[in-house]
Amino acid sequence: MDREFYTISVYVDKEENLVGIPCGDSDKYGIADIDTVMLLKAPYTDKALEDYIEKVIGACYTKKHNDSVETSTIERYSKKKGFVEATADYTMISIVKMATGYSLMPTFNDYEKGPLAIDDDEHLLPIGYQEGKLAEVIRGFIEVYLKANMFYKEKAELEAEKKAKENK
Repeated sequence: MDREFYTISVYVDKEENLVGIPCGDSDKYGIADIDTVMLLKAPYTDKALEDYIEKVIGACYTKKHNDSVETSTIERYSKKKGFVEATADYTMISIVKMATGYSLMPTFNDYEKGPLAIDDDEHLLPIGYQEGKLAEVIRGFIEVYLKANMFYKEKAELEAEKKAKENK
């Protein structure tokens, strides 16, 4: 490993398609997402999922973050203004690869603040993890957090409708 760590953001849509964005150096932020978006369409095998994650990690530091652009890579990809709006239809998984292993951190999408890390559900895997284990962790996150986010979103929409009716 040339760097101390490599970090990627993986956004999962409701069809379980993946949008991976690697990091790079930034004069303004230190490290930030770069203008590279890598897709993996569902359905996919565990091997394809693990190969995809390694491919996105491999793209880290291949270019510098575009400091002259105020919007994030996911905002430009989704064509939505503001990070909260751009991530509203996704569940984000943060993956960090270090010399000793991987840290996988799910997020829960708060519709006012955006993705919030769930520290209590961080999974650590060694560099030489057993084949299929990385995919198992990611699929577990998708099952729990994607489904939970969809329920939370529906609940928020119903509450907004109720408020709108009360205000009439």
